[in-house]
Amino acid sequence: MQKILAILPAYNEEASIVDLLKNYESLAQHPDISLNILVVNDGSKDQTAKVVKNFKGSIPLDLLDNDQNGGLGKVLKDGLRYAIHHLKEGDIVITMDADNSHNPHLIPRMVQQIREGSSLVIASRYRQGARSYGLSFFRTCTSFLAGSLFMIFAPVKGVRDYTCGFRAYRLELLKQGFDYFGERLIEEKGFSCMVELLLKLNRFRPICHELPMILRYDLKKGSSKMNVRKTIQTTLAVLWQYRFGNRFK
Repeated sequence: MQKILAILPAYNEEASIVDLLKNYESLAQHPDISLNILVVNDGSKDQTAKVVKNFKGSIPLDLLDNDQNGGLGKVLKDGLRYAIHHLKEGDIVITMDADNSHNPHLIPRMVQQIREGSSLVIASRYRQGARSYGLSFFRTCTSFLAGSLFMIFAPVKGVRDYTCGFRAYRLELLKQGFDYFGERLIEEKGFSCMVELLLKLNRFRPICHELPMILRYDLKKGSSKMNVRKTIQTTLAVLWQYRFGNRFK
């Protein structure tokens, strides 16, 4: 059966990740999905690694435990490289946040869209039916404005939400990315890596599709890991490089 690997980059998520893993358990008996979970610990200072190791569930769960904090870009690349080495042609890779703000019950619909022909499916905040709860007005506005800039200056057909990390990838698309870019596939350290990865994969003209997401940031426990000002700066720098630099060639 086609395998689905869900990659969860985690940094200091001991308060939220168990709730997320419990939500995944309801997918354990799904008749059309063979699901595995990979948590990539980004040098957490809390008990994230311990609670993942101690979690008892029916879905196969692995842990990549990094001692040092390297940033979202590094652990995401670690997880995608793991997928390349452990999955086979036709399998699907899911990426999502580990803070319980993304609902894994959307995964069956994302997988179905991949099976219908898409190469990349994004859980979008900007499609009809999407909702966001718990985000500040400032973050909502800056995210929308950033997305608008990218749609104008770095358009990706079928995409409005450039920064959301909840995505489903056809494994072959990720292999194309690693074969062409190698370790350069993800160079950004922070949250801007999601934009970078999308734009680099766009070189291969993937068929992209978006599904409306209900973002529940109000369910997140603990403080945000995002430095909003820095993320804005690095994301705009990625856009500049895409338009005028050599990183995406």
